[in-house]
Amino acid sequence: MCTASWLIHPDGYELFFNRDESVRRGTARPPERLALGGVRVLAPRDADAGGTWLGVNEHGLALALLNAWDAREGLAGAKSRGLLVQELLDARDAATVLARLAEEDLARYRGFTLALFEPGRAPRARAWDGRALAELEPRSPLCSSSLDRGRAQAERERVWARLLSDQPGPSRALLERFHASHEPERGPWSPCMHRADAATVSASQVRVDARAVALRYADGPPCTAGFGPWLALERTG
Repeated sequence: MCTASWLIHPDGYELFFNRDESVRRGTARPPERLALGGVRVLAPRDADAGGTWLGVNEHGLALALLNAWDAREGLAGAKSRGLLVQELLDARDAATVLARLAEEDLARYRGFTLALFEPGRAPRARAWDGRALAELEPRSPLCSSSLDRGRAQAERERVWARLLSDQPGPSRALLERFHASHEPERGPWSPCMHRADAATVSASQVRVDARAVALRYADGPPCTAGFGPWLALERTG
């Protein structure tokens, strides 16, 4: 249950991400500077399994995880999907991630979509459904839902199209407005999602340009929680 959207610039990109989670999960740790495999990384941390759903490294590579639900959701002894993201965040580029992902024993994981972002390039994605790893051409916004992924995608695309209809083009301000939106109504299909058993629990923004990578975080739904300060690293690639 998540929503990702983005802007691509000639020397970088901006990535916006709402994390939706069960109300039973613990409160995540806000983003921090980490060293993974000798590579500097900015990422929040999951309180239950210790991995992450989103991170960006000093090379300007970002990974964003959207959970998927399939017949294997009750898989006994499944490894946390967030740990897979964490293990891949030391890669220099998306090609390296994709090569490593193709060699990974994914049978240990429940379904997911993994989106990869590099400076100045269209994002790439792979989807694991419990049986096969497939290439996915991501479009913004990219959504997931434990209720009905197809409906969540369609409803949020409609919200985005309406917001964009009277604007000259996508912008940072418009994407911030989209991720805090309760259209078509406050509930399971709005970008800022609210249900009795789950809700949007945080929002993140990643910014990469020619000189730096940065991440800021709202520790709560973006309809009410403000963003904290930017964490930044000097970009090395």
